[in-house]
This record gives sequence, C-alpha cells and structure tokens, in this order.
Amino acid sequence: MSQLEHREISYDLPAVLDAAAVRDLYGRIEPFIAENTLLTLNAAAVERLGTQAVQLLLATARALDMNGGRLAIVHATPPLRDAYADLGLLTELDARSLRHEEKDTYG
Repeated sequence: MSQLEHREISYDLPAVLDAAAVRDLYGRIEPFIAENTLLTLNAAAVERLGTQAVQLLLATARALDMNGGRLAIVHATPPLRDAYADLGLLTELDARSLRHEEKDTYG
C-alpha cells in the first residue's frame, strides 16, 4: 500500500480487560492488523487488566509493525503502566505512546 492509503483507526479500551474483554478486543482490532493501519488505543478508562491483555497489545503492535502499520497507546493509566512495568515492558509501552508516534512520518 502506498502511504496515501494509510488508514487511521481509534478505539477506546474498556475499564476492565479480563479474558472476555481481551477476546472481544481481539475481534474488534484483528481486521486492521493486516492493513497499513495506524491503530490508536485510548487507554484512559483502563482500571484493571491482566497479562493476556498486555500479550494481545504486544502481539498487535508487532503484527502492525510487520504489515506497515503502527500501534499507538494514548492516555495510559497507572494500572496499565503498572501491568507493563510488572512484566518488564514499560519501555515498550513508552515507545508506543503518541508522543513517539508523532516523530514518524506517514506522508
């Protein structure tokens, strides 16, 4: 896809990202992973999440990167930051913040 075909999608994450919510989230974002998509996830409401949610976000980020897209996570709450930190992945979360995304160019 050319840079002109880059697609921007935004999605608000729910307050609780338990196993059921992770399945639902995967169903909502999976169609965009194969496209040249900038997927922005608004994490402002996240109060609780588990390792499955972090794993899904990591896998989504990697898949988007491989397919010419990008994942950005905005408004990360303390519980979301804590979950990433507990897994030693805070640097990964910070790399996905919108302020880093703004340094990239998409045409």
